[in-house]
Amino acid sequence: MNKSGISRRQFLQWGAMTAGAVALAACAPSAAPSAAPSGEGAAPAAAPATVQYWYAWGNLDPAMEKILATEEFQAHMGGATVEYKGSTNSEALLTAVAAGTPPDGASNYSYVELFTRGATIDVTDMVAASSLIDGDDVLEGLWDSAFWQGKMMGVPGIEGYLWWGLNANIDAAQKVGLDTSTLPKTWDEVFEWHKALTIKDDAGNLIQFGLDPYDAMANEPDFIAGSFGFKWWDEETGEFDLANPRMAEGLDVLGEFIRYAGPDQFAGMRQVEGQGTWGAAFNAGVQNMIMEGYWHPGETQIQKPEVAQFNRASWAPVPADRKDANIMATGAHFVVIFNQSKNKEGGFKIGEFFNTNIAQDIIFQEVGWIHGRKSWLETVDKNTYPGLDFYIDAASNVTEWTVGRRCPINAFVITQYTELREQVFRDLISPQAAAEELQKRAVAEWQAQGLG
Repeated sequence: MNKSGISRRQFLQWGAMTAGAVALAACAPSAAPSAAPSGEGAAPAAAPATVQYWYAWGNLDPAMEKILATEEFQAHMGGATVEYKGSTNSEALLTAVAAGTPPDGASNYSYVELFTRGATIDVTDMVAASSLIDGDDVLEGLWDSAFWQGKMMGVPGIEGYLWWGLNANIDAAQKVGLDTSTLPKTWDEVFEWHKALTIKDDAGNLIQFGLDPYDAMANEPDFIAGSFGFKWWDEETGEFDLANPRMAEGLDVLGEFIRYAGPDQFAGMRQVEGQGTWGAAFNAGVQNMIMEGYWHPGETQIQKPEVAQFNRASWAPVPADRKDANIMATGAHFVVIFNQSKNKEGGFKIGEFFNTNIAQDIIFQEVGWIHGRKSWLETVDKNTYPGLDFYIDAASNVTEWTVGRRCPINAFVITQYTELREQVFRDLISPQAAAEELQKRAVAEWQAQGLG
């Protein structure tokens, strides 16, 4: 793993930012390509000889290096040289788009926002003509997430499977006397675990804690809405329901986790190097529960195997009156192609190759990621990484699905949600007032962008 890069876990933190200070990783050229194109779908001889591919993840780099070195990929690209650039944040990408010099393909950015603003192209016809991409072989929710108003936003691939699960360090739980034969399911049960796992020193400093209810996949409004059983934004009507009483209830319930740990102590803990969000504190043994997707077991095993051996996963928490709800979110990642890309066919062909067993095997082994192709999933050993078995088995037991990150102002709403929820857990504003203010801000932004 490139420890100085941005991992998949960290990306959502960048989505709402208007500026960033992350250094860009240097372009890494592929191994020498084969001399002549071969295989189905080879790029036309007239296509430019170079293809540029950018992505915000940092931990994809080892997999890209191995994929580009395979004879199959080189043949598929028809002699083109691929230059990839990982750890490229959204500011750098948007700067290139504004300057008219975008890469030929890109991944791990705000797909809906790019597409609805006309920055990326509809790839429906290109995908339909492909011999490597079969929509019937992709899980329905993932395939559906590729479309916006009947148009295909990008080429599904790289990773995309199940997003929500409560992951816990059962070694830490057992040491404080918790029964780990079954993980908690309701918020009340999770809070009891949180209290047992939260330990402070004599000075009141936070040594370890249970769950940050806003970390990782719990950072998004999709999650609190899915957990408490309401839809915060309607894709068909464009209407918001963020002032829903269940949003207020959720803000209060989740805020109690931070109140128990102490807002200032909690903030101080996060400032310590190696104790950040998106898995860092879990890897450090400081945070002992985390709301993560299927990638957590593999990433943790690759990054911190001594911690991963104790990882177990189960259903995301819900209120007691929804204890029978098994909630789950899904959505694909894509290779998107820009209107001003110089080599659109080359960008497409990278995404196309991500739908092969060769690419998927390498990504699973090097990074721990899954792209939900049914035929490939049949080859996966669910016990490869501790906790992965839950996600593999869960798909057939979900009672409520969410296709996530569909709102064109999703990044803006996350920013406002982050600000207002802190005011709630610091008791500066009531939960209902925060929900109403979030609704007001979202509607105003929607109208300001001319989306109403």
